[in-house]
Amino acid sequence: MMKWLLIVDGGATKTACAVVHVESGEIKYSNSTKGSNYQAIGTESASAVLQSLLANVYDFLQKQEDSKIEVATFALSGIDSPKDHEIVSAIVQQAISSTSLQVDTLIIENDAQATLLGVTAEQAGALLIAGTGAIAYAFDGSKIARAGGWGHRAGDEGSGYWLGQEVIRAIFKMEDGRGEPTILKNAVYHYLRIQDVTELAAWLFNPSYTNAQLAKMGAFLADAVTKKDSCAIQISMQAAHELVLLACAVLKKIGYNGGTFNLYCNGGAIKHNPIIFKTFSQEMKSMYPQIEVSLCQHQPIYYLIERTKRAYDNL
Repeated sequence: MMKWLLIVDGGATKTACAVVHVESGEIKYSNSTKGSNYQAIGTESASAVLQSLLANVYDFLQKQEDSKIEVATFALSGIDSPKDHEIVSAIVQQAISSTSLQVDTLIIENDAQATLLGVTAEQAGALLIAGTGAIAYAFDGSKIARAGGWGHRAGDEGSGYWLGQEVIRAIFKMEDGRGEPTILKNAVYHYLRIQDVTELAAWLFNPSYTNAQLAKMGAFLADAVTKKDSCAIQISMQAAHELVLLACAVLKKIGYNGGTFNLYCNGGAIKHNPIIFKTFSQEMKSMYPQIEVSLCQHQPIYYLIERTKRAYDNL
């Protein structure tokens, strides 16, 4: 019998999956689709995304000889409370049932928490994710603490969504005469294929608008920073400061007071804007000299695979 591990990494922007052969440890199948955070798209849409993804997994396994999924890990965003876990568990169970997949051991957890335990190999450490949203987790070896990740309506400062929002705000202020000129306007207008500020406002309230689309606007900051655009530099520096506040908050929750400690960073907002990561690292090191700040070198799903392998080994 061929034994498999199934890993699903569901974020606000993208949901990725991998099927790993237990004996070889190799990824034999992978796929990705749109985001599956039920808080952002609703339970029905989240269920549809997972069902579609798992249907393709089922088709792959049907082509293998006598296959069995030993452990399936669903690391999904939107699990922020016991109630969320209950809702997401029902979504996952429905998706599995609809595709007739047989899973021996099922793990359902917050994506950031699962990635933290994967990247640290379940040792003490911290993970800050600045993707579409922003969240931080820390592990002292026995307990896990969290800060941020409360959503775009009230938080997620320093995230991709927050960056996109600041870029759009800067353009509106420029067009009104309330703010300084910025080359961000040209980049955004060209990307959206629009001509003026009224079209930008219309885009924001278009029925097809999503938070992920606004987060993409933040991607123009890095290039504008290299061209010495002062507005882009200010936004990026403020983002770094907000992420420092987030990281410090979660470190305080686990009682960190010095000593060797690894802080990993992931997510497009911090990985694709060098000034944000540089400023963040410098501020963190100035406060906590023994903290080692580094960018995650792999996609989150690779860390989730390692975590799932350990779960299988511990069965």
